[in-house]
Amino acid sequence: MTSGLPDFPDLDASDGDLHFLLGVLFNQQVRAETAWKAPARLSDRLGGLDVEALAVADPASLVAVMRERPTIHPFAVAMSARVVGICARLVDHYGARAAKVWSDHPPAGTLLHRLTAFPGIGRHKAGVALTLLIREYGIPIAGAAAASADALASCPRLSEILVT
Repeated sequence: MTSGLPDFPDLDASDGDLHFLLGVLFNQQVRAETAWKAPARLSDRLGGLDVEALAVADPASLVAVMRERPTIHPFAVAMSARVVGICARLVDHYGARAAKVWSDHPPAGTLLHRLTAFPGIGRHKAGVALTLLIREYGIPIAGAAAASADALASCPRLSEILVT
């Protein structure tokens, strides 16, 4: 990885792709550093992140885990339901692998559409994810310049991290 936040997940790690997608989700009204640490903290507390188990998990049980001190996210109820929803979508559409969302190097519009289909990931978060996949991980995504420029313009912290 290049310069930037030290806690971006390693996409080559066995569950790095899921950590990345959940980091995108958790990046809401918390410092970026907190958001990117959240999947690892959740994994530590659960003894790992099993997409198939999380897809059918009771969100209420995840709320309790997220609220343990230090809390994983201040919006534990919403984030727990979204983690379950994201994992269910991964099971139903991507063979339980987050990397399959981007590994076929879809055009930017397709990738944005795929990302925004996940609960809790709107256009802004999808644009940030696309920008990180390109700039931080070197994943080629055709036609991404405009979406990446929009994400950088709307997110000063992202610009700070990635633009040298």
